[in-house]
Amino acid sequence: MKMKTKSTLLIGGAILVSAFACETKQYSEQDKKEVTSSLQSYVDSVETAVQIIPVHNWTVIEERYDSLDSHAEKVYEDLNVDDQEIETIEDRYEKIVENGKNEQQVFEEKADMHMKNVETWWNKTSENIETGTKNTIEDVEDATQESLTWLEKNFEKLSKESQEKYDEIRKSLEKD
Repeated sequence: MKMKTKSTLLIGGAILVSAFACETKQYSEQDKKEVTSSLQSYVDSVETAVQIIPVHNWTVIEERYDSLDSHAEKVYEDLNVDDQEIETIEDRYEKIVENGKNEQQVFEEKADMHMKNVETWWNKTSENIETGTKNTIEDVEDATQESLTWLEKNFEKLSKESQEKYDEIRKSLEKD
């Protein structure tokens, strides 16, 4: 009986050891390469977008990044490998986002300044309409024309509200 118990324990122990030894990782080296590449590509695309367009929906961008980053970290953790590569990508992403948000703020402040300049001019000169004097594009002061030109050049980048205000003023000037 004692021998049978020892044999059972040895066999049980061997099965347990072999089960742990045969335990496979959920992810492979190929998965690591793919998640790293996906994360890197996404950061590259964010960097490109920030260089082209100053205004972004940062919540959507950050949600997508967090999803890719979280998946990459799981793969690296599962494979028990150093995640320095991911950390380097994270650092780069954070710098891109910080710079992008700063540039967006500067752009929005500039757009607001130009829109206020045009609106101030418009409100001041639209009073003349009541007295029968028409405002035309030729009547626009140089500083206001500069603002109109800037707003037109950056129209697609403006907020919806600014686009609507600009369109309204521009159409009124073209009618007269």
